[in-house]
Amino acid sequence: MVGLVNITPEVVLAAAAELDLLAERLAGAAALTAPATHVLPSGADEVSLMAAQHFNKAAITHDQAVAQGILELHHAAATLRMQLATHVGEDLLKSSVMNVVAGNLNI
Repeated sequence: MVGLVNITPEVVLAAAAELDLLAERLAGAAALTAPATHVLPSGADEVSLMAAQHFNKAAITHDQAVAQGILELHHAAATLRMQLATHVGEDLLKSSVMNVVAGNLNI
């Protein structure tokens, strides 16, 4: 048997807002630190060029991972909002059906 689920819309909306804020903080931190993670070669020799290339590949991978994390946080927030809207809509529909049935039974 399915138990009752108590959902407080304000709490769900607050959680979605927190996810969006977290994504924005992560984007801000990434923007501030990006110049430090991408490096210029210290010289024109092959070792300096290869080392800089290696570090920059790692920095690009890091940037892509951060961007994916930001996207997923925003997506999770949007999913919470969408699921809440669906739940509230279904709840209103069920309550209106119950009101009609109760009215027909003269309860």
